[in-house]
Amino acid sequence: MIRRDLMLLVVLFAGLVALIGLGPGRSEGLPGGNGSSRSSEAGGTLALYRWLGDLGYRVERLEYRAFEVDPRVDLLVVFNPRERYSRDDAEAVAAWVEAGGTLLIVEPRSGLNAPAASLLEAFDLKVEPLPAEGAFGRAPILQPALGAPAATQLNVQTRSMITSERTDLAPLAGSNATPVMIGVQHGEGYIFAITSAQPFSNRGLRERDHAAVVVNILRRIPPGGTVVFDEIHHGFVVEPSMRTLLLGTPWGWATLYLGGIVAGYLVLTGRRFGQPIPLRAEADRRSSAEYLASMAGLLRRAGKREYLRDHYRTTLRRHLTHSYGLSPDCDDATLLATIKAVHPARAESVRDLLNRLNDPATDEASLLRIVAAIDEVRDTG
Repeated sequence: MIRRDLMLLVVLFAGLVALIGLGPGRSEGLPGGNGSSRSSEAGGTLALYRWLGDLGYRVERLEYRAFEVDPRVDLLVVFNPRERYSRDDAEAVAAWVEAGGTLLIVEPRSGLNAPAASLLEAFDLKVEPLPAEGAFGRAPILQPALGAPAATQLNVQTRSMITSERTDLAPLAGSNATPVMIGVQHGEGYIFAITSAQPFSNRGLRERDHAAVVVNILRRIPPGGTVVFDEIHHGFVVEPSMRTLLLGTPWGWATLYLGGIVAGYLVLTGRRFGQPIPLRAEADRRSSAEYLASMAGLLRRAGKREYLRDHYRTTLRRHLTHSYGLSPDCDDATLLATIKAVHPARAESVRDLLNRLNDPATDEASLLRIVAAIDEVRDTG
């Protein structure tokens, strides 16, 4: 008994270690996280989402459907995505901007493996590390384009900058040689790109200059316009299901672990029984007559005389059309005319049977007589 309890404790401890090591962390593996407009954490954008709504804009989330930007959208916010943009998604956004949309891209990570790298590449933009030992704590505002209301600096805390071979690039913050925020015209639309998530996050939006920059960005779209936050690239691709709740959340893993503990306890402490012995009545094979009697009893109790009439009518027609070389789909008039041409007397009996089978007032006794008559017709060929 003591040895078994010790083994149980060892198994439970090993399971707990596996749960901690392989289970989801506080946010890893879950949709949302930093940058999501559903996140109230410091790095989320729930405050920005709600503030834009309070300002009178129509704020929506792009989630739980195929990635497609509605032409009626005025501003698309791509904020620190966690899923990589495909080339098709990037081209779709580029076409939307070229048609007149305004895009805000927040991508603090440099390199081609950054989630928004392909989206930036669609506009000939890149995020690269700042020169050696270079870093921006607070980046000064460089353009009067962000001057209504006035903003002087951004708390960026970044080691990345935006580079491009485009000549129409407008550095907005940082320095002219190493901008951390830029603006650029693309077709009929405009792009804002920044290498820091700090200014527009829940925490950073408290600073006056950061809020002023947001207001300056909003000047690009009409009052009361539509603002959409891309949540598809934050993991909100499919509707939550029981499977995702169990395997993708800490509470789900805890439930599975508890269920495993209970099942293991029952297995280790329960009594094992032998193979079940079937009853003799269950072992005996049922005859065809018992099956037919059971089905007849069920149909009788359910009052399915209409079903039986349809069944025997179909059976009779199938036999007759086959005998006279007709299509099973022919109507009764064609069938009766063919029979009358060959066997006039038989046509009248068949007509009588079909009429009786069509009568909804047929009782059980009449139905039995009809079945007997059908059998007689089939026996005579």
